[in-house]
Amino acid sequence: MKKIALYTLFAATALAGFFASCDKVDFPYEQTGGSGGTGELDWSLYPNGDSAHYAQNEWPSFTANTNTLRNVLIEDFTGHRCSNCPNAANLLHNLENANPNRVFGAALHTSALGITDFQETNSAFPTVFYNDDAIAIGTFFGAIPGTTFQGNPHGAVNRILTGSDNTSPAPTWTSKTNTALATALKINMQSVANYFPSTRGLFIHTEIEKLDNSLSNELGQVIYLVEDSLVAPQLMPDQSTNQTYVHRDIMRACIGGIFGRTIKATDLDVNGSGKYYLNASYRLPDVYTAEKMHLIIYVYDKTTYEIYQVIKQEVTD
Repeated sequence: MKKIALYTLFAATALAGFFASCDKVDFPYEQTGGSGGTGELDWSLYPNGDSAHYAQNEWPSFTANTNTLRNVLIEDFTGHRCSNCPNAANLLHNLENANPNRVFGAALHTSALGITDFQETNSAFPTVFYNDDAIAIGTFFGAIPGTTFQGNPHGAVNRILTGSDNTSPAPTWTSKTNTALATALKINMQSVANYFPSTRGLFIHTEIEKLDNSLSNELGQVIYLVEDSLVAPQLMPDQSTNQTYVHRDIMRACIGGIFGRTIKATDLDVNGSGKYYLNASYRLPDVYTAEKMHLIIYVYDKTTYEIYQVIKQEVTD
């Protein structure tokens, strides 16, 4: 068993009622009732199969979260047959490198219309990068009135609204990222993940603290399953095909749906700390290597879709 605690020096929003589940992944069981309970987690994914044993031996004890900085998630709507998309991907990678542990990327192989020629496979581009959840997110934002999301590449920086648009073209990402990084932290987060190779069971625990009490809209938590990297063909700006292109941060699924879980009063710490505790269990699909996967966890406003905080959680250490 590998156990990881990742606090908010590692940098989690999504939507609110459009698609409620992921078609291509097992639906997780989540705890209700605040800190310390075992709730409805799927204990068949725990090698001992014993919730009391897990609660006594595996349940995390969070230390004080001293983070004071807001992190940024950049969602890159892309495609392996989009010749302009590598430039956007490079920009995103450079922003991550310039802001380590504060800027995180997620490549969603989708367009405003879902699957187009850019995402489809053929004999020259055989790797499947799209998935139901990425497609649902793309079509959701592509259908919002006033959106500039008309084609690839395109993206979202913490889904912060500009007018009526949560998304923007790649040339705006740098300025939007720098602005977001400098804004006050409204939600603080930290997480722990326990992974058990024998069952491929993943238990995810998050602590969420609302720092800005003026936030009145419902909040939600979303968990992305992300593949670190994969070498596969990519159409390049000069119309050549790069057979050894490194695709990074590929969003493979949502654990619990693209709108995630609404944070409720029943998730408050039973000990009265004012913090919220959410827990989920999930079976990692056999097609993925655990050491090459990570989670992106974010909290968002379910009315505006703005992401208030995002963190990265490794699946294994």
